[in-house]
Amino acid sequence: MEAITALVACGAAFALSYYFGYSRAPTTFIAAVLGAVSGIGFAVVFFALTLAVTILLPGTFDGRTLGFYFVRLLVFAPIGAAVIAAFAHRFSRTKIQF
Repeated sequence: MEAITALVACGAAFALSYYFGYSRAPTTFIAAVLGAVSGIGFAVVFFALTLAVTILLPGTFDGRTLGFYFVRLLVFAPIGAAVIAAFAHRFSRTKIQF
């Protein structure tokens, strides 16, 4: 259960970083920074929501694996989201603009 919610949070961070990189960021560096911020943001949202569910519904999540996936998400989501945003920005700039 914790792994599924972590994958959903990671996918949402990657989707938002693709959006930032493809259409909103003026430079590749800013696209990477926005991607990293979205990765950190979704990691914190993942932790807050799963912690709230654990408090309201005891026994739903295991605290140890929740912390394990939070730390992994906190490390890998910003890196992956920054890379995706930077590549999306570079891809959007290579297309012919009319």
